[in-house]
Amino acid sequence: MGFAPMPSSARITTPPAATVQGESAPYSPQAATRSQNSPLPLFDVPLRLVGVIGKLYVVLESDRGLVLLDQHAAHERILYEQMLNRLEQKELAPSQRLLLPETVELPARDAAFLRQQLPVLGRLGVGLSEFGERTFLLDALPPFVKVSEPRRFVLELVDQLKAAGQEINTLRLGENVVAKTVCRHAVKANDPLAGAELENLIADMRKCAMPYTCPHGRPTILEMNYRELEKKFGRQQ
Repeated sequence: MGFAPMPSSARITTPPAATVQGESAPYSPQAATRSQNSPLPLFDVPLRLVGVIGKLYVVLESDRGLVLLDQHAAHERILYEQMLNRLEQKELAPSQRLLLPETVELPARDAAFLRQQLPVLGRLGVGLSEFGERTFLLDALPPFVKVSEPRRFVLELVDQLKAAGQEINTLRLGENVVAKTVCRHAVKANDPLAGAELENLIADMRKCAMPYTCPHGRPTILEMNYRELEKKFGRQQ
């Protein structure tokens, strides 16, 4: 696939004898039976990177079968946990200054709502400050937020935070809700990632406390074991 090699510290561990002269080892019923009798969580088993389909789903192989990883959901999970860790440790998240700061004018009610969230947004790397009674100045964004229209990002952020606030029935949003909303602008579908970036993504997922769902509850990874594959291909009755 043309993937670049990674340093040994970041490389995904490959199971012994998993490949022979560049080809996958044949399916072993004994190994599959052992895996099914005492299955390990997916991020605790060796995974081999195969490729990407649909510019979104990372194809991996384990000794149990086929594994698919949603790169956007995975990146959201990683960023979300990193943000919460920084907030817990009272650290400021990195931010990137805009070449041209932008002003954002809001209705009075939305301005009052956003004003309450400024301290948390600032700690998460969103550089917003009051610039008048209903106007805010945006001069920085987290490095992972790649948007062509920063002003629209703020307007969407306000809408999403208001919706989340209604769901949890409170005007004062928790830090975790703000972090989830900001993380929506992580790596998107169709954003191409190179082999080294994908390997780092999986290595970072192994460090997460809850790697199997994104912050919004969607799965990050799916598995189809050899038994399921055999049934799909009519090899098993």
